[in-house]
Amino acid sequence: MLTQRSIRKSSLLLIYAMEMQHTDPEKIREFPLESYWKLVDEHDSRRYEKILARAALHETRSLEELLATARARLEAIEKYAAWNNQAQVTLTRGRVLLDRLADIVKSMRSLRRQMEDEAKEHTLPLIAENSRKVINACEGLCLPIKRDLEELEKETHDTAAAWAGALRRVLKMAEGCAALNHPEQLERRHEHADLIRHVENKRERRPLTEELAQAVYARRGEWEQLLNKLLRNYVPARMNAIDRCILYLALYDLMYRKLDPGIVISEACILADEYSGGKSAPFIHGIIASAVMQSNPESEQPDH
Repeated sequence: MLTQRSIRKSSLLLIYAMEMQHTDPEKIREFPLESYWKLVDEHDSRRYEKILARAALHETRSLEELLATARARLEAIEKYAAWNNQAQVTLTRGRVLLDRLADIVKSMRSLRRQMEDEAKEHTLPLIAENSRKVINACEGLCLPIKRDLEELEKETHDTAAAWAGALRRVLKMAEGCAALNHPEQLERRHEHADLIRHVENKRERRPLTEELAQAVYARRGEWEQLLNKLLRNYVPARMNAIDRCILYLALYDLMYRKLDPGIVISEACILADEYSGGKSAPFIHGIIASAVMQSNPESEQPDH
């Protein structure tokens, strides 16, 4: 579930984008939201790929063991295939399958080494690329493996049955990994928790962000008038743009959402520390406190 803080942070960034585009509050619906969210998605993709890589590592953790077992079964079926035509066909497909599995094992070994040193920024694109290759390869393997199983299940020889058993275990792994391409359909297992949460948050975030950001920015003129009264020997236009946007959001929380002044100040200062720097927080704190005092002269000044 999205937190109120994460929604507020996402809304602030959208308000800032509107401010930097000099969007007319009366024409707020004309703001290019699709282009904005495309940029946001590109920024988020690095974190998403990292989560995806971890999920792929988990799903394929037993791949090397499965490959070793399958190769042992392959050696056994080679003798059986010498006098069984259907087994010869299956053997040929099996060799191709195991070669592809070997490539996946190689990729996963490389991926594990990189994940151990994931702090290095330059490794992230390669991690993402490798994990995608593994997941897509697994997705491509599922159908051929199922076809092999359909043919092998017609065989009655114990060797063919053993080979089929090895393929079933590989199929289970491949289907689990392939499912990562469709996280919205994943079973709610703890191994998938981060991936599912990321997808659900992304789906929920956009409408909530747009609703709050548009409500705040539509009243931009009101906030400018109020800031003109609160600022002495200073005009809002001279203020850092991100600070103005933090104040727009804080004033909306204060005036329309009727949030507790202490909470409003605390959240605004957290945003200032993250996006504007430590010097902005006391400045923003003072302005919001002044707004509180002006709206309710008898109230005590809220603590940060």
